[in-house]
Amino acid sequence: MKQICLILLNLQIIACCGPAKYLNDGECCSMCPPGTRVFKHCTRNVDATCKCCTDGEYTEQPNSFEKCLSCKVCDHELGLQVQYACTYTDNTICGPREGYFCIDRYCHMGRKHKTCPPGEGVKEKGTQFEDTVCEGCPEGTYSNNDSSTHTCEKWTVCEEIKQKQVTLGTARTDTVCEEEKSRTVVIIAAVIVPVLLIIAGPVLLYLCKKKGKQSKSIDIKHRRAEMGQSPQPADQPLLEKTGCSREKTENSNKDQTAGSSVQIVTADAAYYSETSDSGMGGSKFTWN
Repeated sequence: MKQICLILLNLQIIACCGPAKYLNDGECCSMCPPGTRVFKHCTRNVDATCKCCTDGEYTEQPNSFEKCLSCKVCDHELGLQVQYACTYTDNTICGPREGYFCIDRYCHMGRKHKTCPPGEGVKEKGTQFEDTVCEGCPEGTYSNNDSSTHTCEKWTVCEEIKQKQVTLGTARTDTVCEEEKSRTVVIIAAVIVPVLLIIAGPVLLYLCKKKGKQSKSIDIKHRRAEMGQSPQPADQPLLEKTGCSREKTENSNKDQTAGSSVQIVTADAAYYSETSDSGMGGSKFTWN
């Protein structure tokens, strides 16, 4: 309002004194150029003196101001930022912050751009004076985020990346793919596994039989130990196995008459006979 009044005052002065002049105490003084102000008004003999504006001040037109105008401040809290900084001859120009748009042509305040939810994409991005325009993702596309800049993206085509499809995409999700098993690996496995079984089969069978024999031998030894019998060496004479000896047999036969036969039955049901031969003076052992 103050600026409007000053402008109207200047117009009245110009009408009285002519272009680029202003009236002061009956004297027509020369106006100060843009970027300056009146430091001293003119007198009858001396024209007006001007002084430059300081930082944060400006004058855009020839004027008779005693003070320069203050530069405009762009309020960050109102969604504004400086688009063009103030100079001595131009006022500040404000614009919307990143992600905001101006609600009027003079950009007195900014508003944040609308975001498109999952399932919708940006049809038209927001500008300095227009809000975002959203649209639902059409068939074959999706959007899985809340954004004011992202458009709907196409579903992944699994065949193009040499994978197979697991789940078809939706308006909110992409198609799910997975890698197919290599045919070469399958073929190699089909050949190698049977070969390994053929080679390993006989070896495993031999080891199983050997383990069975060892287990049986150990079981027999345990049974003999439980019955109080001690294992007999394989090369021990049968005479010792029955518990008999030649010396014992000879002693037991001293009281027997000549030509008599004595039978001794052992624990193993083995027996032998001894026949005295008076002609030979000795004994003959016969195992039955």
